[in-house]
Amino acid sequence: MGDYQSATNEGHYHLADTYLRIAEDSGVRRVYTLGGYGVGNFVGEPRIFAAVNREELKKEVLEAGGVFPPGEAGTGIVGASGLLIGMGEKRGIEGICLMGETSGYLVDPLSAKKLLSVLCRLLKIEVDPTRLSDRALEMEQFIQGLREESERENERRRGGEDLVYIG
Repeated sequence: MGDYQSATNEGHYHLADTYLRIAEDSGVRRVYTLGGYGVGNFVGEPRIFAAVNREELKKEVLEAGGVFPPGEAGTGIVGASGLLIGMGEKRGIEGICLMGETSGYLVDPLSAKKLLSVLCRLLKIEVDPTRLSDRALEMEQFIQGLREESERENERRRGGEDLVYIG
């Protein structure tokens, strides 16, 4: 699908309908949608939230590592990801949505790696995660630097070195 979604609700429906029509014409029986689930804070070990359009898909997703926590994620699917599985059900197409738990602040290769792992188990394929692992390590070092800088700033403020602009 890409990095962007439609700017309007009508556009979301139009695109989802078009994708599903193509899927139907091609004999597709199941669609997978992927995305992030921003929680507003840094996550050490991201979970992969899931939603399905058929109850019988839950067991398969749980065995692959997805989770269905009560009260979470079901209301967090927006745009094409939710429409494709919802509208797909009306056309007899199974749908699974996987969402990697993430802060929502930065690109999150750790969450992406975990999501890829669950998707690979569902599809019964192997994908080399080396590049994602390397990128996740780089991002973790970057985040650690941000945390350290934040701690230093907090220390300066507690020590009375609060710099305030006076004009």
